[in-house]
Amino acid sequence: MRFIDRGVPAALLMLALAAVAPASGQSVTDGSESAVGAENAAAVFALIGKGMKDPASALYARLRRGRAGALCGEVDATNRMGTHTGPRPFVAEPAGGFGGIVPDAPELRNPSSMAQYQVMQRTLDLYRANCAAE
Repeated sequence: MRFIDRGVPAALLMLALAAVAPASGQSVTDGSESAVGAENAAAVFALIGKGMKDPASALYARLRRGRAGALCGEVDATNRMGTHTGPRPFVAEPAGGFGGIVPDAPELRNPSSMAQYQVMQRTLDLYRANCAAE
Protein backbone atom coordinates (compact mmCIF):
# COMPACT_ATOMS: atom_id res chain seq x y z
CA MET A 1 0.00 0.00 0.00
CA ARG A 2 2.99 2.32 0.23
CA PHE A 3 2.85 2.88 -3.54
CA ILE A 4 -0.62 4.32 -3.31
CA ASP A 5 0.39 6.44 -0.30
CA ARG A 6 3.26 7.96 -2.31
CA GLY A 7 0.97 9.24 -5.01
CA VAL A 8 1.07 6.42 -7.57
CA PRO A 9 -2.46 6.32 -8.95
CA ALA A 10 -4.38 3.12 -8.34
CA ALA A 11 -5.18 2.88 -12.05
CA LEU A 12 -1.47 2.79 -12.90
CA LEU A 13 -0.91 0.05 -10.34
CA MET A 14 -3.80 -1.98 -11.78
CA LEU A 15 -2.42 -1.52 -15.29
CA ALA A 16 0.97 -2.83 -14.19
CA LEU A 17 -0.62 -5.86 -12.54
CA ALA A 18 -2.66 -6.60 -15.67
CA ALA A 19 0.49 -6.56 -17.78
CA VAL A 20 2.04 -9.22 -15.55
CA ALA A 21 -0.94 -11.58 -15.84
CA PRO A 22 -0.53 -14.31 -18.46
CA ALA A 23 -2.45 -13.73 -21.68
CA SER A 24 -4.00 -16.39 -23.84
CA GLY A 25 -3.53 -15.01 -27.33
CA GLN A 26 -4.87 -18.05 -29.10
CA SER A 27 -7.92 -16.98 -31.01
CA VAL A 28 -10.25 -17.95 -33.81
CA THR A 29 -10.07 -15.27 -36.46
CA ASP A 30 -13.22 -16.08 -38.44
CA GLY A 31 -15.80 -16.88 -35.75
CA SER A 32 -15.89 -20.57 -36.66
CA GLU A 33 -15.59 -21.62 -32.99
CA SER A 34 -19.39 -21.40 -32.93
CA ALA A 35 -19.49 -24.41 -35.29
CA VAL A 36 -17.67 -26.62 -32.76
CA GLY A 37 -18.52 -24.99 -29.43
CA ALA A 38 -16.34 -23.25 -26.86
CA GLU A 39 -15.35 -26.47 -25.07
CA ASN A 40 -14.16 -28.11 -28.31
CA ALA A 41 -12.32 -24.93 -29.36
CA ALA A 42 -10.48 -24.98 -26.01
CA ALA A 43 -9.60 -28.65 -26.61
CA VAL A 44 -8.18 -27.73 -30.02
CA PHE A 45 -6.09 -24.92 -28.47
CA ALA A 46 -4.68 -27.35 -25.89
CA LEU A 47 -3.99 -30.27 -28.25
CA ILE A 48 -2.58 -28.32 -31.19
CA GLY A 49 -0.74 -25.85 -28.97
CA LYS A 50 1.28 -28.64 -27.29
CA GLY A 51 3.57 -28.89 -30.31
CA MET A 52 4.18 -25.17 -30.75
CA LYS A 53 7.02 -23.02 -29.49
CA ASP A 54 4.64 -20.09 -28.86
CA PRO A 55 1.06 -21.39 -28.64
CA ALA A 56 -0.27 -18.04 -27.40
CA SER A 57 0.42 -16.45 -30.80
CA ALA A 58 -1.54 -19.07 -32.79
CA LEU A 59 -4.41 -17.90 -34.98
CA TYR A 60 -7.09 -20.50 -35.76
CA ALA A 61 -9.65 -20.48 -38.56
CA ARG A 62 -12.14 -22.71 -40.38
CA LEU A 63 -12.88 -24.86 -37.30
CA ARG A 64 -15.30 -27.66 -38.11
CA ARG A 65 -16.37 -31.09 -36.96
CA GLY A 66 -14.81 -33.93 -38.91
CA ARG A 67 -15.81 -37.55 -39.07
CA ALA A 68 -15.47 -39.90 -36.07
CA GLY A 69 -15.41 -37.06 -33.52
CA ALA A 70 -12.36 -35.31 -34.96
CA LEU A 71 -12.03 -31.53 -35.06
CA CYS A 72 -10.47 -29.97 -38.14
CA GLY A 73 -9.33 -26.53 -39.20
CA GLU A 74 -6.37 -24.32 -39.96
CA VAL A 75 -3.79 -22.73 -37.71
CA ASP A 76 -1.33 -19.94 -38.43
CA ALA A 77 1.55 -20.40 -36.01
CA THR A 78 4.79 -18.47 -35.62
CA ASN A 79 8.26 -19.73 -36.44
CA ARG A 80 11.43 -19.34 -34.34
CA MET A 81 11.75 -15.72 -35.42
CA GLY A 82 8.20 -14.85 -34.36
CA THR A 83 6.84 -14.52 -37.90
CA HIS A 84 3.51 -16.09 -38.82
CA THR A 85 4.08 -18.85 -41.37
CA GLY A 86 0.64 -18.98 -42.96
CA PRO A 87 -2.37 -21.22 -42.35
CA ARG A 88 -1.79 -24.97 -42.19
CA PRO A 89 -4.43 -27.69 -41.78
CA PHE A 90 -4.69 -29.56 -38.50
CA VAL A 91 -6.65 -32.41 -36.98
CA ALA A 92 -7.46 -32.91 -33.30
CA GLU A 93 -8.93 -35.99 -31.69
CA PRO A 94 -10.09 -34.90 -28.22
CA ALA A 95 -11.25 -38.38 -27.19
CA GLY A 96 -7.79 -39.80 -27.89
CA GLY A 97 -5.90 -36.76 -26.59
CA PHE A 98 -4.08 -36.28 -29.90
CA GLY A 99 -3.70 -33.33 -32.20
CA GLY A 100 -1.29 -32.40 -34.94
CA ILE A 101 -0.59 -29.95 -37.72
CA VAL A 102 -0.44 -31.62 -41.13
CA PRO A 103 3.26 -31.80 -42.03
CA ASP A 104 4.61 -30.45 -45.30
CA ALA A 105 6.99 -32.35 -47.59
CA PRO A 106 10.30 -31.06 -46.12
CA GLU A 107 9.18 -32.06 -42.62
CA LEU A 108 8.33 -35.57 -43.83
CA ARG A 109 11.69 -35.95 -45.60
CA ASN A 110 13.72 -34.83 -42.58
CA PRO A 111 12.17 -36.00 -39.30
CA SER A 112 14.37 -35.52 -36.25
CA SER A 113 13.49 -38.95 -34.89
CA MET A 114 11.44 -42.06 -35.58
CA ALA A 115 8.96 -40.90 -32.92
CA GLN A 116 8.47 -37.58 -34.72
CA TYR A 117 7.97 -39.42 -38.02
CA GLN A 118 5.33 -41.64 -36.43
CA VAL A 119 3.47 -38.61 -35.05
CA MET A 120 3.52 -37.00 -38.50
CA GLN A 121 2.17 -40.20 -40.08
CA ARG A 122 -0.57 -40.47 -37.46
CA THR A 123 -1.54 -36.85 -38.15
CA LEU A 124 -1.69 -37.48 -41.89
CA ASP A 125 -3.76 -40.66 -41.44
CA LEU A 126 -6.23 -38.94 -39.10
CA TYR A 127 -6.54 -35.94 -41.38
CA ARG A 128 -7.18 -38.09 -44.45
CA ALA A 129 -9.71 -40.25 -42.64
CA ASN A 130 -11.60 -37.50 -40.82
CA CYS A 131 -11.06 -34.10 -42.42
CA ALA A 132 -10.17 -34.44 -46.10
CA ALA A 133 -12.98 -34.19 -48.63
CA GLU A 134 -14.01 -37.52 -50.05
